[in-house]
Amino acid sequence: MRDDHSMGSPTRASDRNGLLDLLRFGAALMVTAYHFLYRGAREGGYLDHAYGATGDAVTLGYLGVNLFFLISGFVIIWSASGRDWYAFSVSRLARLYPAHLAAMTITFLIMAWWAEPPFLTDVSHWLANLTMLAPMFGSAFMDGAYWSIVIELIFYFWVAVGLFTGLLPRHTDRVVAAWLALIVANNLLIGSRPVELILLTEYGAYFALGAMVWRISSLGASNLRLFLAGLALVMTFHAAEVQRLDVISRLGEASTPGMVALANAGLVAVFLLAAILGRHVRAGPWILALGGISYPLYLVHQNSGYILINLTAPVIGKWSAFALAILLSLAVSWWIYRQVEPGGRRLIRALFSPAARFLPRTLPRYPAPAE
Repeated sequence: MRDDHSMGSPTRASDRNGLLDLLRFGAALMVTAYHFLYRGAREGGYLDHAYGATGDAVTLGYLGVNLFFLISGFVIIWSASGRDWYAFSVSRLARLYPAHLAAMTITFLIMAWWAEPPFLTDVSHWLANLTMLAPMFGSAFMDGAYWSIVIELIFYFWVAVGLFTGLLPRHTDRVVAAWLALIVANNLLIGSRPVELILLTEYGAYFALGAMVWRISSLGASNLRLFLAGLALVMTFHAAEVQRLDVISRLGEASTPGMVALANAGLVAVFLLAAILGRHVRAGPWILALGGISYPLYLVHQNSGYILINLTAPVIGKWSAFALAILLSLAVSWWIYRQVEPGGRRLIRALFSPAARFLPRTLPRYPAPAE
């Protein structure tokens, strides 16, 4: 994500964490490779061509989404510490919506042109997806990858509520403690699906761990913070195992519990290194660009890439089609990052900033980082 100068919140280039930008891009590539090389041919009939042993080597690529959640917990709590609830909400809308609108519309146009199962769409489908919450209107997501964006939106909603009520950033540790207590209770004892959805108990441990890593690295360790980070870490392994069981139910096969646990430990370790060391890595132009295209890449690659591979593989071969899908996904992501997002953000801020003077505000306590 690029610098986010939102309604007076100060940012400094030195505040950027360059390694987290690189990690975002790596997570997006993990998910892209997983879809193209493995999942596309094994579920839903998305791809006509399988990639054999190479696909089997990336069966855990879906864990890249969890890496996004770790990074989001770190960056969003950091960012929220420098904004009031309204500035934070507008900054999130400006960050997410322009790329979503562009990527979703591109996917819609390609699916409408292709018009073969399972890639079918219509105008009502596009209109429902304008909201980013299509299932609430009885419609499927334009692209399956969008489910995790809804998870992010719910997380942002609760952060905005915390800022509005004054619980954040002043009582962040206590809020995270209460959240983790709910996560443990629902995941291990209650098993309520509504609670899981509303309070994000399935993936909340990743956000909570990211948040506590930011608190410890920026404000110092305490017994409570270390305990909460440790509890969140333990619950990420539970979440990863639940995901593994879900993969079994959908695909009929999955990696072993030990392999998933090892992969989860590796993701957390890489995140911790990036979070701790990243402030000492200068975020140069290429690092900024790679971090910037990660979100558009995640949004635009899947269904459009499947269609492109199906279209071109009979002519140029499946491996050349895979390479072409990667390159075009990156190119379109770059275009969204450079040409769509800047103007879209300016427009959203221009539309929503004037309302700030009429709304109750809370004063930020810390400077906001570059995002």
